[in-house]
Amino acid sequence: MKTYIFDLYGTLIDVHTELYNHKIWKALSDMYACYGAIYTPEQFKQAYLKFNEEEWKRVETLHPDTYIDIQFKNVFKRLYDEAPLHAEVLSIQDKETWLLFIETEFRRLTRIRCKPYPNTIKTLQALKKQGHQIILLSNAQRSFALAEMGICGLLPYFDHMYISADYGIRKPEKAFMQKVLDDHHLNVRDCLMIGNEVGSDMQVAAACGVSGILLNTAHRKEKEIQKELETLQQEYPDFQYRIVTSGDILEILGE
Repeated sequence: MKTYIFDLYGTLIDVHTELYNHKIWKALSDMYACYGAIYTPEQFKQAYLKFNEEEWKRVETLHPDTYIDIQFKNVFKRLYDEAPLHAEVLSIQDKETWLLFIETEFRRLTRIRCKPYPNTIKTLQALKKQGHQIILLSNAQRSFALAEMGICGLLPYFDHMYISADYGIRKPEKAFMQKVLDDHHLNVRDCLMIGNEVGSDMQVAAACGVSGILLNTAHRKEKEIQKELETLQQEYPDFQYRIVTSGDILEILGE
């Protein structure tokens, strides 16, 4: 049995989001107004961008020299707490549940496209049938990832899921993948990391001694990818990798 460790976005799911649409900010400001936090759409947009940037800086200051991740709920909480005007409207009975609802709605409103890449489900089905272990290692918010995995029909195939916002660190931070290896007492020789980014997926694999398969789902020039991987291999000479030039995940079967 092997353990296949998968990235999510750009590897299994083709997702595209859009922030710069007035309808998004109108819908979100209306939603907050229902609970007494009053913004114009433009005020909400500017506050979101400001608070998001400040949250990244705050966490980076706490953990310098670390590839950190944030929890978006902190941004949405601050948007409520620091609204320009508050009014007595609907009360929030459970703040954590409400923030989860807001996160999910934010992602739904900003999501333009969300679909599995061709052969994603076919490949996962084949790996499960062969008895392999399948683990997710994703830079994401849990509310975003679980909803979109559900939309794409991927949830049944995963034995374990590791999502960066839950741990406050993201790929390529070595400790993120190392936790997966330690939690399940995995031998790195029996593991494969499958992803679409050299600087994230392949780098964390190389740091942990895990072989990597890079799916070229963005259809970049192979010479560019090869150059990046050769640079990575200078730092990690023992790193073993393969490029799937077509980006077709089905080609990983048999590895």
